Amino acid sequence: MSEFRLAVLALWLCCGMSFAASEGVDGAELRAAVQKSIDLLQKCGPIFVKNGACTSCHHQSLPAMAISVARPRGFRINERIAREQLQASAAFLNARRERYLQVIDIGGGADTISYSLLGMAAEKYPPDALTDAMVYYLKATQGSDGRWRATSHRPPLEYSDISTTAVSLRATQLFAPEGEQAEYQEKIERAAAWLLHATPRANEERVFKLLGLGWAQASRAAIDKAAHELLAGQRADGGWSQLPALPSDAYATGQALVALHQAAGLPVSDRAYQKGAQFLLKTQLEDGSWLVKTRSLPLQPYFESGFPHGPNQWISSTGTSWATMALALAAEPAQLSSRQEPRP
Repeated sequence: MSEFRLAVLALWLCCGMSFAASEGVDGAELRAAVQKSIDLLQKCGPIFVKNGACTSCHHQSLPAMAISVARPRGFRINERIAREQLQASAAFLNARRERYLQVIDIGGGADTISYSLLGMAAEKYPPDALTDAMVYYLKATQGSDGRWRATSHRPPLEYSDISTTAVSLRATQLFAPEGEQAEYQEKIERAAAWLLHATPRANEERVFKLLGLGWAQASRAAIDKAAHELLAGQRADGGWSQLPALPSDAYATGQALVALHQAAGLPVSDRAYQKGAQFLLKTQLEDGSWLVKTRSLPLQPYFESGFPHGPNQWISSTGTSWATMALALAAEPAQLSSRQEPRP
């Protein structure tokens, strides 16, 4: 048993948490919850593009990442909408390609570019001149110490150098141009070395330190240490919070579960994961969303995207995407439904 798995066992014992089999989530309930949230995310993405005349991390990239987790597990996906959302994102970004080559920040800097690339990768977008320009921007803006700096202050999504460095590392991995892998690999290794010594102060940073180290294939000891620090933040209600003074929410809980499973290998059958999934199922609203309260000062005029929760809708869409990913990971694989459209 790895040090991380032993630490999980010790943490649960010292917290007095039950190991009863009854704590496992109900599979049918879980699948129904994921399907409701997928349907809502796909409904609202096109409205955001239409009303905002742009694409976003919270309505395009993160929903695409959630859909990429749900798709192979047999959930019903509207492939026409998924394809159109990818095309809308590519068109919006392509119009700014020359600016990326000139290293001109069009807003959001490395965060926007990296999340966009992660969303495109989730939908199997092939490398091309656009992605080459975007990773060129990342190459040009990496600091001498290996980090990428956040250029926006919109917590929790965009504010931390740890998060920005992790997502930029991953985007660089996914889209490094052919023939230049050695140069880009050096960038990835310097980013990983910076992350290794970075000190997280909030759940967002603990999540992305773990994800970044996992993507960079850091040592098992480093990954286990980061995972243990993240796991220690789980509360008695099964959830995680963005900050100690805030209640548990879907954003912090969903991303913590995804990071623990994908980067540290925590099984979805583990009691910690099951308690987190139960928290998400209990707090999902009937419309398929989770309410996450905004912490960001408005940066652009508010408009309706069709997602619930008014001024809180953009971060709620982000939190719903993370929660959907976490629950979909825990779903049993299923045969493709006859209602699911074939993917082109």
